[in-house]
Amino acid sequence: MRELESVEALRRKGIGFRLIELSDRAVSVEDVVRYSLSEIAVDEICKTILMKSPDGRTHAALLLGGDRVDLKKVGGVIGGKARIASSEEVKATTGVEPGAVCPIMLKAPLLVDRRVLAKERINFGSGHHLYGLEIDPRDLVKIVEYRLEDIAEAH
Repeated sequence: MRELESVEALRRKGIGFRLIELSDRAVSVEDVVRYSLSEIAVDEICKTILMKSPDGRTHAALLLGGDRVDLKKVGGVIGGKARIASSEEVKATTGVEPGAVCPIMLKAPLLVDRRVLAKERINFGSGHHLYGLEIDPRDLVKIVEYRLEDIAEAH
């Protein structure tokens, strides 16, 4: 298999990472835990959610896997009501289906929930359903531009 673009990008930037291999296609946090071929901490799993603004612009949110995106908070950040992108819109925008979206490879503006940076390590989609990536969240700033915001629903 050719090296994943996301892995190439991390190597180019000199960012340490762990490639997490999965035995089957993962689309949820539960799937990642179930199918991971190595030890993985469930509270370090993140998800990337694509959203659309009323004018059709795409925005992305990176948040902890157990959290839900608060669309009102996102709307306040992007200046208009946001909605979750459909599976078809995700595929058209990223070239991959939900569950495989890699936050460091997106062209859309990225919002990172504050709770993500509180973790020692984070895991997220690699652009391929059978692989995930694990990095130190402090390295995000070295590879992707983002806005740090409070965008998760309160627990």
